[in-house]
Parts: sequence; C-alpha cells; structure tokens
Amino acid sequence: MSDKDYSQMRSVADEPHWQEFVTRTGGELVAPLITRQKVQNADFLFRHDRVVIELKVLETEFLDTPSVVSKIETAFDRNPNGDPNDLTAPLGRELLKILRAPLQRIIKKANRQIRETKQELGLAGWRGIIVMVNDGFRAPAPDLVMRLCSDILAGESYSSADAFIYQTNHYIEVPENPYALLLWAPLYAEKSGQDLVEFVNDLGRQWRKFAEDADGPFDYSEEQEFMDLSRSEVVAGPTRRWKNEGD
Repeated sequence: MSDKDYSQMRSVADEPHWQEFVTRTGGELVAPLITRQKVQNADFLFRHDRVVIELKVLETEFLDTPSVVSKIETAFDRNPNGDPNDLTAPLGRELLKILRAPLQRIIKKANRQIRETKQELGLAGWRGIIVMVNDGFRAPAPDLVMRLCSDILAGESYSSADAFIYQTNHYIEVPENPYALLLWAPLYAEKSGQDLVEFVNDLGRQWRKFAEDADGPFDYSEEQEFMDLSRSEVVAGPTRRWKNEGD
C-alpha cells in the first residue's frame, strides 16, 4: 500500500465527468431533448434500459447558508466524544435535525425532475434513479447520510424514484478494511425489479472502470453485496483508524 494522504484526494464523481461517463456508456443527456421552457428536467436517460437519472452533487455549500454549517460544527464541538452514528444520542439527534431538511429538499426536487422528464418525453413505465454524490461535505459519517436519505425516501411518496445511489467523491474507511474506499451504495424501492438492480450494479462496474481510467488502478476494488457502514468514517489524515485499533 502507498503512503498517499487520501484525506487530500478526490476522485472524478462530479457533474462534468458524469456527463462524459453517461455518453460513453450508451446514455444520453436529457437537456437537449427538452424543447419546452420551464421544464424541470432530470439529467440523463438510458433508452435500452428505460431509465431516467437525476444527479445531485453535495458540496459544502449544499446546506445553503453558513449558519447551517456553523450549527453542524457547533454540534460536534458541543459533543466532542459523541458518536455521530448513534442517532439516539445527543450528537446524532442534533445532526439528524440539521441535515434532514436540506437533504429532503434535494430528494424531493430530484423526484420532481424525474417525474417531469418522463411526462415531457412520454416515458411511461420508465424507472427513475437519484444519484447523490457527496463531493466535499465531509462532516457527517457516510452511514448517517445513508440512513437519513433512506428514512426520507421511506417517509413520503417519491413515486418517480425507484432507486437511490449514494456515491462519495472523497475517500472513506471502515475498520475491517485497510484500504481507503470510494463508496457506491444503492437503495431500492420495494417496487424495483431485479433488472433494475442488475442495471445499477453494471453501471457501478462501468463507473469503477471509468474512474480507474482517469485516476489509475485502485488498490482495492472488490464488489460487495453488503458492507457494514455503521462504523465508517471519512478519511481524515494519512494514518487511518484501522492501523491503531490493535494498539
């Protein structure tokens, strides 16, 4: 393994690279297909698989105002030994309250964009996927964001979204694995069929190849059916937590 500081590195999961990736893998950009004004359209479609995708990229600014970012920092300062993954503890409860509203707005808008795209282009029976890329919002643990999004999707009717993919553009770590990892983690609605699962899995494999072509070969790229993210963290420095667990 190299001594790279993965906390200072990012991959290629941003909007320009996603556009390039989609056109390379047989998809299309939706915007050129929309002729009527004021349609809130999604980003991509794959005709062969009858899938519409809306991409949302979370950056540090996604919370809209510095005051919200300050609330998150204050929550961590107020609970220096708190576990952000324990949603029953004070820190977890505070983070849930702070993060839920802006994430819900993003998911609700993405669902609407998928719905309007299908209506505008006559794509009856097509499936919708929301891809949420975390490209710099590093404060919360990956599991917390995943669980919040899952809870939001389960709590209201987002009928145009059949699947949700949470992707990180910064590296994370889990205690059982010595490698810094980039996350591609899907969630599915109950109505999703196995063919959509296979589409998402294949899309993930193609994304991995696309990213390796851009970044160079990954040290670790194993595909897992399930990964326990309950103790996952964003990589915070050149020395990762797993090295110290046996001390």
